[in-house]
Amino acid sequence: MFSVPARLMLAAALATGGALSLPASASAAPKSCLVGKWKLTKYKMNGNIGGEIINSQGGGGTRLTIKKKSVVYDFARSERVVTKGKTADGKAYRMVDVYKKKVTFNSTLTGAKKGSLSLKPKSATGNATFTTTLNGVPAGTTKIAKYYRKGEIDPFIPVYAQFSCSAKAMGLLMEAEGPEGALASEFYYTRL
Repeated sequence: MFSVPARLMLAAALATGGALSLPASASAAPKSCLVGKWKLTKYKMNGNIGGEIINSQGGGGTRLTIKKKSVVYDFARSERVVTKGKTADGKAYRMVDVYKKKVTFNSTLTGAKKGSLSLKPKSATGNATFTTTLNGVPAGTTKIAKYYRKGEIDPFIPVYAQFSCSAKAMGLLMEAEGPEGALASEFYYTRL
């Protein structure tokens, strides 16, 4: 038996007093370079929570449309996300998530070239799903909008992230720390 998947570990860390790293100040700035359409070129997540080592990568091709007050994830061209982990007692596992369709969130965007992007989980709508296989065994399909409205979190769709952007490229960084450990997700996009 292996431990709780990474997205649940993150939710637990935040629920038990974890803190998200966000910019110290956020100002109302001119139009952010984050607004627009983007394609994911690289994703990686690393964490150590409760002695469990977690590493993920993949998801390339995911489309992200960011407006001043909303964000749409389109997984129609997304590659799978592979998570490799080792439980606190040393047992290795491999989790594969396949994301499909679209999900929309209301959001708050602060900053022009650097700042923060915050999703409003209770606003999630759409028919997007992720299907999980754990150590080669199907573990079910999750409806993303419903998942977020229930207060769950997936590191591949960060609720809070710092960003930096230019006319052609954008990076998002989500960091979480709690009593049980820490986790960081990095996303790199090119403009469509």
